[in-house]
Amino acid sequence: MNYLRIILFFAASLFLMGADSGEQGTDEQAKLLERQKQLNARIEALKQEQDYLLFQNTMYASDSKYLVINITARTGQLKYKNRILKDFRFTSAGRVSMLKQGAAMLTKKIDGTKKRSLIFGSSFVLLDKRASAASFEAGIPLIYLSKKDFLSIFYSVENGARSYIIR
Repeated sequence: MNYLRIILFFAASLFLMGADSGEQGTDEQAKLLERQKQLNARIEALKQEQDYLLFQNTMYASDSKYLVINITARTGQLKYKNRILKDFRFTSAGRVSMLKQGAAMLTKKIDGTKKRSLIFGSSFVLLDKRASAASFEAGIPLIYLSKKDFLSIFYSVENGARSYIIR
């Protein structure tokens, strides 16, 4: 008789323990999904950082000048190897939300007396703040620099120079 009571007691306790775990399971699932989202965001940030470091390593080895542009801080740097040659701020930018993080190459330098610009393919265009944007394709992001900053960058870089956009 005692064995029967003990067996019924364990069966009832197992049944009651199982009834509570359903609620715990959904709570744990929500926590796991949240943790997975955090880890995926961290993985993406680390991949972007790795991409930037590989870009810098390549630029160091190639022995050429390059630009690093931080869109959120509205700043940029002209660099050679790992040295900063010039810090600059851009005065305004059009269609910046369309800029993608990553590397871009200078494909064309337009050198006119009042119409100088640096065109980085279909990624973006660097302009003097007094330049007109009418001659460029619609949809290309435009970054305006002060005349002094723009001219120093314009004469420092050559076709094929690289830039890296940071968000």
